[in-house]
Amino acid sequence: MPTPTAGGRDLEQAHRYGVGAAVAGLCDPGLGRNRLTGPLVPVLAEAAVTSATPFLRAPLLARISRAMLLHPTAGDATGTCPVCRVPAPCPTASALQS
Repeated sequence: MPTPTAGGRDLEQAHRYGVGAAVAGLCDPGLGRNRLTGPLVPVLAEAAVTSATPFLRAPLLARISRAMLLHPTAGDATGTCPVCRVPAPCPTASALQS
């Protein structure tokens, strides 16, 4: 199994935070009689966040992909980032690869 990148770890942490927020929301006393309790609440929260995650990640991953195309790790034919005009990999390319 490949080692996760910093971005991958950040996305997984965001997922865990989302599940925690969903659990808290489902159990919120402010919901009154509609408040959910019991051992299935975390299961429902996980399912809700998992089904929403692709819709949340897709725009972010599309932007990252576009940035990677603009800032290639190897640079252009001269070894320079075509956007930053510094030797490749530029700081943006390096950040996108971590």
